[in-house]
Amino acid sequence: MQTEITDADVFEAIRRGYTDLADASDEEILDYFEAVDGASLQGHIGNIKGILFEQEYVKQLQETGVDAQLFEETNHPESDIAIYDEDCEMIEELQLKATQNPSYIDETLQELPEDITVVTTSEVADRFGDEVVDSGISETLLEESISETINPISPFSVIGWCFGVFC
Repeated sequence: MQTEITDADVFEAIRRGYTDLADASDEEILDYFEAVDGASLQGHIGNIKGILFEQEYVKQLQETGVDAQLFEETNHPESDIAIYDEDCEMIEELQLKATQNPSYIDETLQELPEDITVVTTSEVADRFGDEVVDSGISETLLEESISETINPISPFSVIGWCFGVFC
């Protein structure tokens, strides 16, 4: 189940993950990332991607009637999402990994307790069978959504990219 990711979703993830931008306007966030050099921008995109992935997966679960909640802190140990039953008791914890790197998933599976379910982006889920859950969300969609929001491409750079003029 692929989801649509809006600019508002990306800005929400940024505000959740960057305490200094928690109260920033969209324009202030754009200004912040405009000042970041290209090499550092990839690191920021990776950070935002994980947070956005968590948000979008929680939305998917909630749309199906599952009581899923993000933990308050973005660096909660071992898990990212809690699933609750009708009595508001936590019944499951999920660890989400937005990656195309299977070795990263292997490491996670080895390190986590067996009672925590690993949920991945669609690109790697097939490689692991029943060991992980396919979120139905692609890493490509996450990265493109973030890049298009915080680093929009001008028509000139798209034309240049298509013809190999710009790198």
